Amino acid sequence: MRICYAHLLLVLPAAAACGCGSDNTQTASPPDAQVAPPDTLPEAGGAMCITIADDLIADFKTDNGLNPADGRQGGFYVYGDPLGSFDPPVDPNSAYPIDAATGNPNCSGPGSFHTKATGFGTWGAAVGADFVPKVGTFKGTYDASKYKGVSFWAKSAAPIAGGVQVSFPDVYTDAAANPTPLDPTVYPCVYTSGALNNCSPYLVKFGDSTFPAYQNYNIDTGWKRFDIMFADTRQDQYNPGFHTAADKLDVQHLTAMAIQVNAIYVNGKPTPNDFELWVDDVNFIR
Repeated sequence: MRICYAHLLLVLPAAAACGCGSDNTQTASPPDAQVAPPDTLPEAGGAMCITIADDLIADFKTDNGLNPADGRQGGFYVYGDPLGSFDPPVDPNSAYPIDAATGNPNCSGPGSFHTKATGFGTWGAAVGADFVPKVGTFKGTYDASKYKGVSFWAKSAAPIAGGVQVSFPDVYTDAAANPTPLDPTVYPCVYTSGALNNCSPYLVKFGDSTFPAYQNYNIDTGWKRFDIMFADTRQDQYNPGFHTAADKLDVQHLTAMAIQVNAIYVNGKPTPNDFELWVDDVNFIR
């Protein structure tokens, strides 16, 4: 029996995907040393907690919104393929709710982004956030060049069997972005697998030997911190697409981040990779 994971990243229309209201505009040491078992984690505010205020992306203490530092604005949302459903469900007229009672006890405490995804059997489902509001009809871009990566804490109701990836769409790999002002010869990419201008974001995969620093990363029932370094990202070899001559993430023009759980393919047939996930204390890494 052959088991693999689908690696397409598709995006729903903004209103359906994010469930955002008017207040949520659409939107260290080496990595392997940051994942510690729960019984060894420090007390609140300990060494594994990033405490630089301007580097905080979101801690979900009151809502799903981004910390409004350095021009960041918006909120976390969920999206997935057409087959599945989320609990809580997506309401296009309101922000996606948080779990006010559950949070990372090692850092910010109660409050986390929480969703349960069921039945996503085409490519999967994801939790994401846009870093800045739209500029006209296109997504805005955020300059994260002063940072080395992104850190977040996560846990799940049951160990996620595999297929987890963390991606960073940029101005060239996000169909809702406009790369033309940077390069007049480049137009927005498209979500068409196999196309030369396919939107294939730069990413890392958990538990995958082709990403050695993340080979031992896994999301399970205990809170863990996961550090994702921009320099480690690359396009999925199974989902190639457009990239610049430099062939690397454009950190100066990021549009978003996403934590995605891919559907499982068994003998060529996709099946849902159901999960229940909590995310907390999302920060940039200097």
